[in-house]
Amino acid sequence: MADEDVTREVLFPDWEGPDKTGLTIEHASTGEMFVKEVKGESPAARSGQVHEGDQIVGATIYFDNMSTEEKTELMKVLARHKVGLKLQNKADKSPCYSPLSTPCRSPMGTLTWEARTSFGGSSPDIVLVSTLFKEVIA
Repeated sequence: MADEDVTREVLFPDWEGPDKTGLTIEHASTGEMFVKEVKGESPAARSGQVHEGDQIVGATIYFDNMSTEEKTELMKVLARHKVGLKLQNKADKSPCYSPLSTPCRSPMGTLTWEARTSFGGSSPDIVLVSTLFKEVIA
C-alpha cells in the first residue's frame, strides 16, 4: 500500500475521464475527492500507483493536442484557483516577439520576490532578491 503522506503524480497520456481510466471517484461531504475503486486491468490499475482511498489533491493538464478553444476555456475555468504553470521560453515564436527587443532577464541571475521588510516582518511590498548574489534591489 502507498505511504499516507506521500504525494505522487501519475501520468495518463490518453486520459478520457475516470471511467475509461478505470477509476470510480467519490466526493466527501467536506469537499475532498477520493478514489473509491480502481478497476482491474484498467490503465489506473496497470500503473500500480493509484490505490483505493487515495485523495485526489490536484491535476496537471498538458496542452498537447488541445484546440485553442479548449485551452482558452480551461484557463477561464481555472480563474480564482491555485495554478502552477509549466512554461518554456519560446520568445521567437511568440506573437509579441520583436527581433529588436531583448529578453526581460536579469544580468545577475534569476530574480524572485519576497514579501518581507528588512526588519523581518511581512509587507505587501515586493522586494526582488537575486538568487545569484543575494542582493536586495529596490
